[in-house]
Amino acid sequence: MHLEQTVRKTLKEIGFVSDDHGIDCDNCQVIINVHAQSKEIADSVHTDKKEEDMGAGDQGLMFGYATDEWDTKTLHPYSHVLANQLCEEMAI
Repeated sequence: MHLEQTVRKTLKEIGFVSDDHGIDCDNCQVIINVHAQSKEIADSVHTDKKEEDMGAGDQGLMFGYATDEWDTKTLHPYSHVLANQLCEEMAI
């Protein structure tokens, strides 16, 4: 399935079906910016490595913004901690 179709299908499934709901899945702009993994990262992960020395490559999740409210246990922004807790509750 094409990436844009996947995005639109997912938006529709979670209820973003009009501007009144925050996003119109059929008419919103979808920007796809995907490129191949760099040769240097691929080589450092896969080339001449024993299985136990292989890493995860360039996978990652980044977030951040200025705040003076954070969870003292995880050091994550408190709003991020609360959002994760809400998602966990909804998944039960």
